[in-house]
Amino acid sequence: MAGWLFTGLALGVVVLLFVLQVLRPLLLPLLLAAAIAVVIAPLADRLTARRMPRPAAAALCCLAVLVTAALCGVVLVVGLRGQLQSIGAALDVAWARAEQLARDLGMAAEQAGDLRQTFSEALPTLVTQLLSGLAGGVAALVELVVGLALGLYLVFFMLKDTGLMTSATVRFLPVPADVGREAVVRAAGIIRRYFLGMTLIALMNTVLIVGAALILGVPALGVIALATFLGAYIPYAGAFVSGAFTVLIALGSGGVSTALWMLLVVLLANGTLQNLLAPFVFGAALRIHPMVVLLVTVLAGILAGLAGVMLAVPVTALALDLARLIKKHDLRERDDHHRLDDQRHDDQRHGDQRHGDQRQDEPVTPEGRTR
Repeated sequence: MAGWLFTGLALGVVVLLFVLQVLRPLLLPLLLAAAIAVVIAPLADRLTARRMPRPAAAALCCLAVLVTAALCGVVLVVGLRGQLQSIGAALDVAWARAEQLARDLGMAAEQAGDLRQTFSEALPTLVTQLLSGLAGGVAALVELVVGLALGLYLVFFMLKDTGLMTSATVRFLPVPADVGREAVVRAAGIIRRYFLGMTLIALMNTVLIVGAALILGVPALGVIALATFLGAYIPYAGAFVSGAFTVLIALGSGGVSTALWMLLVVLLANGTLQNLLAPFVFGAALRIHPMVVLLVTVLAGILAGLAGVMLAVPVTALALDLARLIKKHDLRERDDHHRLDDQRHDDQRHGDQRHGDQRQDEPVTPEGRTR
């Protein structure tokens, strides 16, 4: 029975990942909203416990999320903008050093000048391609903003109608009501522990990268720390963006050598160490084996891309926990049945014994029969 249950859960996870790949534009805002709502639900509960109306508590939590996201974006943009001139100057210095290196290797000054002219002529084409990519990026940004607005709208109603949605989820699950309620409570705990694991990884990356930036004399340490910490919550893409951000600031402040050292540290922190530690961190936080974490992440990345990578570990943890809960419920029901059968047999045995005692206590007639 347990083997068939595990097979069904595994097939369900694969089907779910396929559906996520097909309906990703609609499901990602919903899933993000659900995750945010689960994480900040204790805050809304505390506000409600202090006699604040539930809609007001939900609106205040949504406002806090919106303000936090806006402040993070402003800090990142201002921090990078303050280094743009330094980055341009560092690129000019890097090009001059490259020309000097070419001369040291035996290239004539005219050839080095021709190389620079070729690069200058190719620059407009590169800029055109970048602008076309920027247009696509703007479209993606608009889609992101719309998705975030939809997600914030969903967060509000998930926080406002938590009890109603919990009851609907319990009715939807193909398990008894008491098991469904326990499954929902445990699922919320799993999601919170998953984000706790992500926070631990983000802290590790932030400490390593900010420490290296401090040693190399890179400015804007607060901005780098914020970019690295927030980027760790988005697998791969977040690490790439925050790493590029950090390397650009290092290039603008210390030149090419500083940028190369910073790039090495970023690759080490966001690549090797994170991939080595993530299975153990998530395995400990979600109580699943690190090898399972690694395998489901790779499989989900192949089947559903970035969305699969983001959702593979928590979905697997939820499925395994539900399987354990169902197995526990079946064992409890089996024990209850055995206990009832034993009690029934004991009652029947005691009843037969009492009946026999009553027959022995009855007076005997002269004919030898009991009355």
